[in-house]
Amino acid sequence: MSTDIHHKGSLKKSYWPGHVIADSLVEEKGDNKIEKKISIDSKDSLNIVKLSPGGAFSAIISSMLPINCLNDNEDFFYDPFGFRIEKVSPDEENFVNINLNSKPKHGSLFIEDSKHKLKWIAYLEFTLNGDIGSSFSWDQVTSLYRCEKLRGMIRGEGIPHSLRPFIWTRLTTALEKKLNSKFKYVDLFKNSEQDHFNAFRQIEKDLLRTLPTNLCYCNASSVGIPRLRRVLQTIAWLYPNIGYCQGMGTIVASLLLFLEEEDTFWMMCSILEDLLPASYFSHSLLGVQADMKVLSQLIATYLPDIDLKFKKHDIEISLICINWFLTLYSNVFEMRILLRIWDLFFYEGSVALFQITLAMIKISEEKIINSESSSSIFSILTALPNSIDDIDLLIETSIRIGSSINKNILDYARRKHQAYLMAQLGQIVNPSNYHNLPLGKERANFRTQEKNHHIFKILKKSFKFDANNNLSETNRKNNSVLNQDDDLKVKNIFQTEFLVNLREVLLKIAHHFQTQDPEKYLNCNLNADYSIESHCLDYEKFADTSKIKRVKRAKAILDFEKTDDDELGFKKNDIITVLSTKDDHCWIGEFDDEKGWFPSRFVSLIDERNGKIYSSAGDDSVNERIGDLIRGEFSLAIKSILEHGLKKWSVLGGSVHPWSFIEEASKKVVEKDFDSVYSRLHLCKTFRLDEDGKVLTPDELLYKSIQTINMSHDARRVSMDVKLRSLLCVGLNEQVLHIWLEILCSCVETVEKWYQRWSFLRSPGWVQIKCELRILSQFSFLLNPNAELPNSDRDLAINECIKDMLVKHHLFSWDI
Repeated sequence: MSTDIHHKGSLKKSYWPGHVIADSLVEEKGDNKIEKKISIDSKDSLNIVKLSPGGAFSAIISSMLPINCLNDNEDFFYDPFGFRIEKVSPDEENFVNINLNSKPKHGSLFIEDSKHKLKWIAYLEFTLNGDIGSSFSWDQVTSLYRCEKLRGMIRGEGIPHSLRPFIWTRLTTALEKKLNSKFKYVDLFKNSEQDHFNAFRQIEKDLLRTLPTNLCYCNASSVGIPRLRRVLQTIAWLYPNIGYCQGMGTIVASLLLFLEEEDTFWMMCSILEDLLPASYFSHSLLGVQADMKVLSQLIATYLPDIDLKFKKHDIEISLICINWFLTLYSNVFEMRILLRIWDLFFYEGSVALFQITLAMIKISEEKIINSESSSSIFSILTALPNSIDDIDLLIETSIRIGSSINKNILDYARRKHQAYLMAQLGQIVNPSNYHNLPLGKERANFRTQEKNHHIFKILKKSFKFDANNNLSETNRKNNSVLNQDDDLKVKNIFQTEFLVNLREVLLKIAHHFQTQDPEKYLNCNLNADYSIESHCLDYEKFADTSKIKRVKRAKAILDFEKTDDDELGFKKNDIITVLSTKDDHCWIGEFDDEKGWFPSRFVSLIDERNGKIYSSAGDDSVNERIGDLIRGEFSLAIKSILEHGLKKWSVLGGSVHPWSFIEEASKKVVEKDFDSVYSRLHLCKTFRLDEDGKVLTPDELLYKSIQTINMSHDARRVSMDVKLRSLLCVGLNEQVLHIWLEILCSCVETVEKWYQRWSFLRSPGWVQIKCELRILSQFSFLLNPNAELPNSDRDLAINECIKDMLVKHHLFSWDI
């Protein structure tokens, strides 16, 4: 018996065995279609593949079937989920291969029981017809009522595989989010393409590492790769506080095998917002760290003998289990077992993760107790998922041991451990008052525009049409809708999370400098100075001219080959001592005890004013890691702080960006003395006064930097995110970023205009951020503010410079 599955056509959503359409359960196709870019990769509509029951690729959706899915290979074959299985020779049948890529064991079957499926269909019709009537279809059901009968069926034999795509989205809030959202998935994806987050680069690196043994993801042309990229990219854009975490990749890739792309996206939204605590995948991993503490507490309660064994051998269970929780077991269990666990997870929520983990440990309790060394215990724990073959035994054990575990118990324990973690990292939470600590939820940050035909509704909601058209009233009205279920305690939790993320990124940056340039930075002070005196010294240190370095140095940005005796040859990134800059095109310098002239556009002057000393660790053209850190995690942390409490200007559905506030505040700072500021800026540009020392004040430098960035970036039509990242690079180069924050927050009128009362910038909390940012002023950065701009203009300028230089050289043939 075999089943015909078409690559394209009316059977697009069919599974083995048979179609999902069963008896009176009818799947009605909706009108929502993802447009070309998100549509299924085109295949030959006449191509029909014969899939045998329980055979290769029989358990995945037809739109994910690879074109060459049934090509015979002498070395391996594929299981029902598309994973490659090496063919075992008779001599190797007893060989055990531990695999962490969800490949099933040789010979395991995955065939759906028709009686089991009919039992579920009967239950659904009997349960739902009472509410809806005789004419029943899936489109009329957005959620399933939770009851003991449904829980018992999920725990007993699990959900029939062909019904999983419909039941999963209704057990969770995925379908409700999809139907109730103002924005379609295609719109969110389009908006994500307009922003270029650093997370996208990491996503691209991880695509082929996610499920490398699955034919749907094994190479760049595999059918699943573009889908995986789009979903992860949209999630990273929609949840900027999270961005991208590697654990997401295996979850999304596994879901895509059984759900269409749009449904997978909304399932991930449901997982992030409803099934898992906040900050589970954030840079600090605060949520999952707290869950590891909770797990240790549960082991002590439910498995006391094992807990004593762990303590005796100093076993830290989180070292092993944190990866299980971050991936929802998707990279440790074989797929047939994972699906049963996910059935439980989508019904029970995160309670199921703890119950399954306790059950696995309980099953191997005897081995653990009899172990005599920590290494043997670690080996047993690491191999736990691979040792599970009987999923029914695992579920029965989880119910027997952890049936009393519920959401209330977990939330109480999470509050306690989150409070201690926050106090340890953020230092602004009282752990003894953890009972009142609310557990926040992840929130999507929709930054797309409303459709034009909603314009009058938006205007009606957004404005109180009075004579003054008061802006603050507008934003109060807007934010009452967006944040009606928020209270100040929840806002404080998010503030703490932002501080924790920032502190963690700062430590990563400091660690980078200490490892790359230990001679200069090994003993640097990483503790923030919160004293009042420290703020008074900031401007003095900035303007200190006692350590001015008179000898100028430059870094080569291109290779220059020496062809004449009077030329100075060098390679890219070489450091050259500049002896003369009298000529604009040709400079004289010294390198490796040799002197000569060289094109000025082939080098870039190094900023070593006021005692600053160049370090390759802070140069993004030499060390790519520092550029990724600054434009990635650091920029995201700063942007989150600047966006916190930012008022929503919803005129015509327009979005708000911190860059607009920064522009207005910088103008406000210099407007009182604009004529003198303009004169100093003009003199500095004409006579290069700031090459030898810092002539401009921090506020003048801020104004100049913003104007320069606007001029260079507007011509390329880049987003405000890119402008903000460029400004952060300039601030770090000038070692003045912390002072800029003080300048912005000191513009009280502008801050009150743009920010809510509970925001960072209107609270004393900004002082703590400033003190943390001051740590970075110890390090020498040389970041390119134009790194994210096209290179064509720069290359053209270099070529013109070379022409001028060659004309001069051949006309006058001067000697050094």
